[in-house]
Amino acid sequence: MNYWALLKLKGHNEDHFLQKKVAELERLLDHAKEKLQKESEYSKQLEAILQENSHVRRSNVITIKSATKIEFVHVDEIVCCQADEAYTHIELMNGKTITAAKPLTTFQQLLEPYPFFRISRSHLIHTGHIVTFFKDRNQILLKGDILLDVARRRRVEFLKMLQE
Repeated sequence: MNYWALLKLKGHNEDHFLQKKVAELERLLDHAKEKLQKESEYSKQLEAILQENSHVRRSNVITIKSATKIEFVHVDEIVCCQADEAYTHIELMNGKTITAAKPLTTFQQLLEPYPFFRISRSHLIHTGHIVTFFKDRNQILLKGDILLDVARRRRVEFLKMLQE
């Protein structure tokens, strides 16, 4: 073979190689487009779920996940929440207790728009269920005969909240 024929063959091989690479890149681009479309659909589904949850939140109902079930609880039914390490015990008006595997701070954030106050490290109360505040003992009595201590450091803020 002469020199020009070898160059032509080499050029043909390079063109063929480049065409293969371009085809592979197009295939990868199509795959990436499909993935982006699926992620977009997934995002839309998540947004729809969040819209539903915000509607539930506006209706004063929250979901509490316990070990065996998910319960829908009206916020006004919650008397208080008590911390127990990584768990939270939620006391309801009917005397029922729900235990959730979430820390108290999670419920404090969830219930922030509602009339709840953290009286100590371990208790979050619904202020609408306060029956009596004993100033001399620094304790409150809640509906359902639940007697809790108000932390000394939270007392001033608690009294301000009561006056509002």
